[in-house]
Amino acid sequence: MGRLLVVLIFVGFVLPSSSTDSTLTTFLVEANQQLAGIYDQVVLAQLQNELRGSNDIVALLEMEIADEKLLNYLKSLMAHLAKFKRLKLGDATQKRQLERIPRLGYNALDGMELAQVYALASNMSDSYRNVLLCAYKQPGNCTLRLIPEVQAIVQESRDLDEIEYYWYEWRKQTGLATRDQFVAFMELYKKTAQLNGYPRAQDYWFRSLEMGGAQTMSLLDRLMAGLRPLFLQFHAHVRGSLRKMHGERLVPRGRPYPQHLAEVFIGNAFRRVRAEWYVDLPSPLAGLANITQDLHRRGLSTTQRVFWNVAEYFRGLGLPLLESSLWTNAQVVAADDDDSCWHKVWRYYTLPITNFTYCPLNDEERFLNMFEAQSDLYYNRAASGQPTLLRDEPFPSFGDAIGKCFSLAATSPRYLQKLGLLQEGKWLELPARLNRLYVHGLRVVFLLPVFYVLDRYRVEVLSGHIRADDNEAYWRLTEHYTGAAAPRKRSNEQFDVPAKLLMEVDDQYASNILSTVLQFQLLKHYCTTTLQFGKDNPRKALDLCDLSDQRQIGASLQRAMALGSSVPYSDVLQELVGEPEINIDGLLAYFKPLHDWLVQQNQLQNLDVGWA
Repeated sequence: MGRLLVVLIFVGFVLPSSSTDSTLTTFLVEANQQLAGIYDQVVLAQLQNELRGSNDIVALLEMEIADEKLLNYLKSLMAHLAKFKRLKLGDATQKRQLERIPRLGYNALDGMELAQVYALASNMSDSYRNVLLCAYKQPGNCTLRLIPEVQAIVQESRDLDEIEYYWYEWRKQTGLATRDQFVAFMELYKKTAQLNGYPRAQDYWFRSLEMGGAQTMSLLDRLMAGLRPLFLQFHAHVRGSLRKMHGERLVPRGRPYPQHLAEVFIGNAFRRVRAEWYVDLPSPLAGLANITQDLHRRGLSTTQRVFWNVAEYFRGLGLPLLESSLWTNAQVVAADDDDSCWHKVWRYYTLPITNFTYCPLNDEERFLNMFEAQSDLYYNRAASGQPTLLRDEPFPSFGDAIGKCFSLAATSPRYLQKLGLLQEGKWLELPARLNRLYVHGLRVVFLLPVFYVLDRYRVEVLSGHIRADDNEAYWRLTEHYTGAAAPRKRSNEQFDVPAKLLMEVDDQYASNILSTVLQFQLLKHYCTTTLQFGKDNPRKALDLCDLSDQRQIGASLQRAMALGSSVPYSDVLQELVGEPEINIDGLLAYFKPLHDWLVQQNQLQNLDVGWA
């Protein structure tokens, strides 16, 4: 999929006048109409890319044409936008629409610099995705991709030298090899920020959140501080497991654990998990539920059956039942691999249709993904009453948090038992629940600090506090927040930052952090209001909460989603959960049984907590 030529940049203006102006009204009506038509062309091109496969030349060309048309139209709006800013016209709704008009982003750079910034971003992205590594002790065999070949090798390997070799080889090929490109890119990013009206580049970095750099980092710092007690206990337990596996020489007490060994251990949680992979699973005898197997045993063996079961779930929340034509007209995706095969809803701005594409795979991951896809559908339809400029979610991944809240609720053993997927009563008891919380915690609790470090590092670069290639500063942040260290001390002669960027070099992680935390906050709110969660009540633990058939949820959810981006996210959040700020309380409540168990086990096993 080609890189979009347009970066959506939302700039806030201070417009004290509440007056309206016919010229502004006409301008906004036309802008909403024109953008709606162009956005639909972009969506249709992306849909064809999904259906035909990521390398289809026709689909890629259609995407480039649609992107170019969007860019040209946005350029035509800039002079008018500047005029309305200068004259300070418009009522609150009109001002909000002006704020949400996409800006030029990198296209504000001159021709040579524009070509350079796209080439740098593309080269670094290609380096991450397409670099080939030489096989361990086979220098003539340089055909291995990180995913899936190297990932599979290190996860199955018991040769510590082999694991360490690939850790270094990956960073040499993706980090050190792109060092100069990373430095050049960050300089051009600073200039882009200035040309788009942001004197401080760190404010531009968080533009999609509509908060300044200092305000956003303050919020992220509060979330990391709230997560810290749980993270420290979990880290201590994982370090103890690594010490059992590899010995105290490699995993000493009171020190950060080796990153290359921890990555393999934690990475197992993102695979089709087996209980025997973990030496200290809370309840080995209880094991882990095989939801994929249970789906087929229960007769939910096709995507169509899963679709309508999930549709019934949302109808039970008080939302409208989906129309039968939605599935009748659904199309199967042409995914390159299982990791890119997901259910999706395609939103249009002018066309009176809804496209639903589905993955033919039928497993636990795709079952839970169906909740997220249908949640997206309800979100898009609720916000469709807003003008084009105000129809998006208030920040990227905000809607994803709502979808993941319901997919998280669908993992409740009470709901799965109601659906006939879990037959044994043991899955409702604490030992088996702890196993599930342990694996899910590895996916969530350990990822948030990594995301934080990657944003914190780049913000420190943009603010001028550190150099773009200050590898030692990166490792200081990594050790402090993630409790992980390199196999051997890294200096500024190396450069490791690009090796950890899971997305594009200019994508910020703050919205992913906020979205992850928000899904638990939403779950806690809905489970509290439906009287299914009670603090310090073990029979009403948050991980047991089943939201199915709680019809009172639908109305308030619809009202919040209908706001789109007509107001800042704090106002949407106030409607959703009755408070204007994202907090960590829901996540901590969800993992509280695991936290209590970790504290107990760390004390019993005399495991060291924290690191110097």
